[in-house]
Amino acid sequence: MSDDAVKDRGSRGKTPTSQTLDPADEAMRRLQVELQERPLRHTELRQLPSATLDARSPHRTDEQRRPRRFLYFDREKGAGLAVLSYCSVLFGVPFFLVPLVLRDNPFSLHHAKAAGAIYLVCYAFVLLATLNCALFLPLALLAYIPALIGIYRASAGVEAGQAALGPPGERLFRCIEVKK
Repeated sequence: MSDDAVKDRGSRGKTPTSQTLDPADEAMRRLQVELQERPLRHTELRQLPSATLDARSPHRTDEQRRPRRFLYFDREKGAGLAVLSYCSVLFGVPFFLVPLVLRDNPFSLHHAKAAGAIYLVCYAFVLLATLNCALFLPLALLAYIPALIGIYRASAGVEAGQAALGPPGERLFRCIEVKK
């Protein structure tokens, strides 16, 4: 048998035909077809299941349906003060009062309210630690976790959320509104 005939027989000793393909080639071809049919996840949002769609807007995704509370400009401009507000909990200096006094940016004001709630909870536990150090000092240290979550969410341009005590902060400081 010549060398060309051995190469033509393939690795399994079968004579090659036009219908038989290598399994790796077949898998690669299927993957390429699948990628061409559907878009990548980061380029287009997936549709919600039909049970969660609005009757008025069946073709909107969850990102389009979510209310936009803060404008892009507000988030970009207020991110620094929002992060600084949470640093008040970490360093003990009430930096969250700056956005509460300025009241010019709704994003930084929202995060300042949440940081103020965390600040009050943390230092309430510190004061109670004078009574029972074994119980309240670990609770005061646990109050740093919502502050760290708030720093992350503020730098990402997202609302404070429940984990960073956003809704309690909004209720606590509900009389403070953005200047018009």
